[in-house]
Amino acid sequence: MVNNNKQLSYENAVVSILLRNPTAITSVEINPSWFEAWRHVISAAKAIAAAGTEVDALSIHEHLNRPGLLQQLVDLQQNQTGAVQNLQKYLAGLREIHQSKKVRQILTSTLANLDAGQDLSAALSDLMQATVNEISQDSRTYNYTIKQAMGAFLDHLDNAYDTRESGGLGLKTGIRKVDAELGGMHPGDLVIVGARPAVGKTAFGLSVLLNLAKSGKKVGFISTEMPSNQIMARIVAAETGISGHKIRDANLKDTDWPLMTTATKKVAGLNFRINDNPNVTIADIALQAKAWMVDGGVDLIVIDYLTRVKPTRSTGSQVQDVAEVVTGCKNIARQLNIPVMVLAQLNRNVTNRKDPRPNMADLRDSGVIEQEADQILLLYRNDDDLSPAEIIIDKNRHGGCATLLVQYLPETMQWTNLPDQHP
Repeated sequence: MVNNNKQLSYENAVVSILLRNPTAITSVEINPSWFEAWRHVISAAKAIAAAGTEVDALSIHEHLNRPGLLQQLVDLQQNQTGAVQNLQKYLAGLREIHQSKKVRQILTSTLANLDAGQDLSAALSDLMQATVNEISQDSRTYNYTIKQAMGAFLDHLDNAYDTRESGGLGLKTGIRKVDAELGGMHPGDLVIVGARPAVGKTAFGLSVLLNLAKSGKKVGFISTEMPSNQIMARIVAAETGISGHKIRDANLKDTDWPLMTTATKKVAGLNFRINDNPNVTIADIALQAKAWMVDGGVDLIVIDYLTRVKPTRSTGSQVQDVAEVVTGCKNIARQLNIPVMVLAQLNRNVTNRKDPRPNMADLRDSGVIEQEADQILLLYRNDDDLSPAEIIIDKNRHGGCATLLVQYLPETMQWTNLPDQHP
């Protein structure tokens, strides 16, 4: 009852503000579904504004042609208080009430399904998906006046200026040459990391995630190829310096166990989420990303790897399926306002060239990948593990391209700085 009274008060205030300030309807995000008593009026006002006509009580009355509506709107315009400066506050209140009611409906439906004999795990899965979708939708504003956009830009510039000494706003990979060239990974960016099999794509993704998690960031790893036990073995190898093969086979010395104990306690305290579903779709990943964002937040997601992620519905065309997945990954980055890193396979024929170093045209089904990616990093190692590895920045929407010499440690499967690199 409290919510209903508050809802009607907010609705009355919003409608009266729009009647007194008709241009305000084009400067705010307003969804008719948030309204109950005045939903038809809000829909009419948006349609009138879209047609280029002035929104007022008479134009709404003529659009809807409902008996008594004109007098109701005139009374509301004259007698209802509400300042235009509070319009966003009232709309936010209506959205929250709307979402609360939807969640209650979802819970009621779930209980009814359980009573009807639905499997518990299926009911919980449906409940999580429906709730996360409802809570996460409409959570961001995509419509700005130039004044609002400039204000947001200046706030961003202030934040960037304040963080210069700590390395700037972008998330750091932990590999200094890469971070200097890219300026970090920024919200909304899609970062594609490509390499031939066994060069170290997964190792690169885990190295970046571990570096960020140790710096206090919240990270998530979508692993389609490797189960969580193998992921943890790699992370522990990186933390202890013990060979990954020895950890995998439990071929450990007495002196290794104290290192293992210290490392596992340290890693267990990191904000590092893992989803190792081998049959994941891009819709599943979007849902998981939103769930992580709702449950404490997430700063970076790494997806391993591109062509193992399935489209929501396969078209039968590999190119179109990959295009859906890549576009979905970019949408996740934009909607959640975080960088998303996707690991990708290169075509095998790259090894047949005189110079086997890859370029972005070697990415499988590369057209949409090249188009959607903000940065494309290509990993290269020759057969000599003592030689420096290379990270080739082949696309950088925010800066230049370069080939960077770094170090790959095969025993612990880490990508890191060369020994002679200094901050």
